[in-house]
Amino acid sequence: MSEEYLALIPAAGVGSRAQLKLAKQFTEIGSKTIIEYALDPFLADENCKKICVVTQEDNDVWTSLPISGHEKIVSCIGGETRMQSVLKGLENLMETEEKGSLVAIHDAARPCLLNSDLKKLIDFAADEMKDEGQGVFLAHQPPESVSLGDKNKVTKSLDRSKVWLSATPQVFFLEDILKAVENAKDTDKFFSDEVGAAFSFYKSNITPILSDRMNIKVTKKEDLVLVEQYLKLSGRL
Repeated sequence: MSEEYLALIPAAGVGSRAQLKLAKQFTEIGSKTIIEYALDPFLADENCKKICVVTQEDNDVWTSLPISGHEKIVSCIGGETRMQSVLKGLENLMETEEKGSLVAIHDAARPCLLNSDLKKLIDFAADEMKDEGQGVFLAHQPPESVSLGDKNKVTKSLDRSKVWLSATPQVFFLEDILKAVENAKDTDKFFSDEVGAAFSFYKSNITPILSDRMNIKVTKKEDLVLVEQYLKLSGRL
C-alpha cells in the first residue's frame, strides 16, 4: 500500500570520528556529496511529500548545493546533538503538516539506501502501524557471535538471532515521535536514535525490517572506500 509520508534528514553533525576536512555528509564521492546520495531515494519517491534537512547554522556547503533548493526540500537549523537536531526538524514539520503523518528519519551519512528497502519500509508502516507509539525501522542482524563484556571480560553470550543492529530510516507518526523526543529532552535522557526514544516513552510495538547490509553509516574514514565500491557496483557512481 502506498501512502504519502514526510522525511527528516539530520545533517548538523560535524563527524569528528571520521577525521575528514568536511563533515562526512558533505564529503564528495565522485561528483556528489554523501548527503545527496542519501536524499536520492526520497526525491525519487513520488509518495515522499516533503523532506526537512536539518543543518548547522550558516552552513555554506549545504546552501551551495543545487539540491538544497529542490521543491520538496525545506531546511532548518539543528542543535548540538543528533537528538536536538531531530527535535528541531520535527517541530519544523509539525508547523505545516498533519500530526498523524508518517515521518521517515534517515541519517545524512547513509548514502546506500536502496529504493526497494525504502518502499518496503513505508508500505509496512502504512499497512501495519495503527496505534500510538508504534514504529518500524530498517536493521540487520549480525553474522558474528555476540557477547556482552565488562572490563574486557565476557559476561554473557547473546543469541544473535534476537539481536538487531539499528539502521535508518526509522518511521513513526509525526506527533508520536515528537512527544517521545520532547520527553527525552525534558527528562535529560540521551538516545542515539529515535527507536530508543520512542520505545522508552511508549513501550509500544516497534518492528525491525531486515535491510540490505550495505545500508551502512559513514562513521570512519575507511568507510568511504566501502561506500564508493558499493555505489559503483549498484550503478549509482
